[in-house]
Amino acid sequence: MKTPALFLTGWLLATAALAQQTTVTIYEGKPTRLNTNALFPVASRIDWTSPLDPDRTVVLPTFEVKACVTAAKPIARYVLYLNDKLQPAPRDLKVEKDVCENKFEQTVELQEGENRIRLIAYQAGGPEVTASMNVIYKKAAALLQEKRLALVIGNSSYPGSSQLANPANDAQDVAKTLRDLGFEVMLYTNLDKKKMRQAIDDFGFKLRDYQLGMFYYAGHGVQSDNVNYLVPVDANPQSESDIRYDCLQADLVVGKMEQARTANIIVLDACRNNPFERSLRRGGNEGGLAGMDAPSGSYIAYATAPGKTAADGTGRNGLYTSALLNNLKVPNLPIEQVFKRVRLEVKRQSNEKQEPWESSSLTKDIYFIKK
Repeated sequence: MKTPALFLTGWLLATAALAQQTTVTIYEGKPTRLNTNALFPVASRIDWTSPLDPDRTVVLPTFEVKACVTAAKPIARYVLYLNDKLQPAPRDLKVEKDVCENKFEQTVELQEGENRIRLIAYQAGGPEVTASMNVIYKKAAALLQEKRLALVIGNSSYPGSSQLANPANDAQDVAKTLRDLGFEVMLYTNLDKKKMRQAIDDFGFKLRDYQLGMFYYAGHGVQSDNVNYLVPVDANPQSESDIRYDCLQADLVVGKMEQARTANIIVLDACRNNPFERSLRRGGNEGGLAGMDAPSGSYIAYATAPGKTAADGTGRNGLYTSALLNNLKVPNLPIEQVFKRVRLEVKRQSNEKQEPWESSSLTKDIYFIKK
């Protein structure tokens, strides 16, 4: 009678061991084996791939959660928590396969101080794999000390074939990034001439109380008699002489910023093809914008070289603004290095067809972010 009892006891112990191995696994740095196959166990784990310094401190609230998930079975779904709050899966949630079996990426907004991030990957027909990490958000000292103001305008809704796909998106995304970088942002899209002029006037008046100003414009821009004009969505010149009345001189905003006596940045992603070529018989149809000398204490950046045109882009953002967004948040780079990186990225992406251009008369170092 002892033999059956011993056999039963052994079978119960083995079953308990298997059951214990198929519970939820929390990965905190070392792989944990899930015994989904008794003969050939497969290591399931989550490795965080977000770029972080050893102290896990970041200086911007927007944080991209990146992870590589290795699992014994296909992943059915992902769940992400930030500070114990479920994060909605965005439309642009990225789950890809390359060198990593399952690459996960999702952007979250951190609160100041310590943040706990937890990712759960649910396997199809198997246990979930989880991992947690803490990230500390601490504002950069420069963002706390310097008052920054930006005017951001994106004009897309031009009539007929002059309509542009990206500028409104570009303006919205640049505005969000600048807010993360400590700017107070005045954001406008699809402005007619009256509203555009009012926005520039309000910006110039308000800028007097700030140390750093930035103007970003995406949309149509034209030059006439070597003068650059920003094109409102209601502009409809029938001759070259009408351009000065239907559009706004770019020098207008440059002058407003110079009067405020702040350090200033002007970014013009406005070098698309002239929208008035068909309606103007002569003049006003030069490609791109004319070069402008930056006033003292200013930095002017163009999407392409003077007299050349820039691509509007096929995705959410234009080619130039996409490169700008990729580099604005890189810490510890002076502004000249930021735009040098933008220039190299645009040249590479355009196969050397588009080369951004800058003019600088800065008298001090400017950093978008400095740790």
